Amino acid sequence: MLATLLFLAVAEPDLVVTRSAAIPAIERILKADNLDLDSLAPQEIAARMREIRQGAAPNDFWSAYQAHVAAWSDYAAAIDAAAKRAPGEPAPAGSEWAVGEARTRINASFDEVERLARRRGATIPLPRTRI
Repeated sequence: MLATLLFLAVAEPDLVVTRSAAIPAIERILKADNLDLDSLAPQEIAARMREIRQGAAPNDFWSAYQAHVAAWSDYAAAIDAAAKRAPGEPAPAGSEWAVGEARTRINASFDEVERLARRRGATIPLPRTRI
């Protein structure tokens, strides 16, 4: 008995490695966010962060980043409120708590931003300074 072998030629598509558009968008945002915290006032930091645009960044990352921007805005407002007092008067009630709470939210929100960026494979720039 003769065995007949049938070979099927299957054309292999060209192997194309693509990089998600999300990764460079996330890295662009993180690079723009990497401000020198020692040389800028909190109000300026928050203003610069609000100028950053989403572009192709994924919505979950962008939402986390916007929470981070809001924390910075709250921190700047709390610093302003604490500074608005007459010399020798105590700080307005709750202003020191508001400053501390906003700083905590800045760190927690950026932890979430970093977690989402890493999950997508984005490179996190080394921070210039930490709050």
